[in-house]
Amino acid sequence: MAKRRSISKARIFSKDIPVKTDPASVEEETIRRVDRTLSTIGDFLVRWDASGLKPESMYPHVQRIKRFQDALTTWQREAVRARSKADDEARMKRLRDFVLICRTYS
Repeated sequence: MAKRRSISKARIFSKDIPVKTDPASVEEETIRRVDRTLSTIGDFLVRWDASGLKPESMYPHVQRIKRFQDALTTWQREAVRARSKADDEARMKRLRDFVLICRTYS
C-alpha cells in the first residue's frame, strides 16, 4: 500500500515538471516559479509588518528573507527584460546566477 502512495505522489509532481529542457523553456519555468516565490515572500513580509509580536530573534531571518526577495526581484527583472532577445549562452548565465542566489539564501 505504501508503494502505491509514492507512485501517485510521483505522478502528481511529475505533471508540474516541464518536459522540455532547452534553456529557453527552463528559463520560462524558472521565471514563473520565481514569481510565485516572490508572492509568497511578499505575503509573509506583509504579515510580519502587521504583526504586533515580533520576536527579536527573528529579525536576522526576516532581513535575510528581504535580501533574498531583493535578489530574486532583480534576477526576475533582468530575465524578463532579456528573454526575448537572449541567446542560450546568456540564458545559461542567468540560470547559473539564479542557482547562486538560491545557494546563497538557502
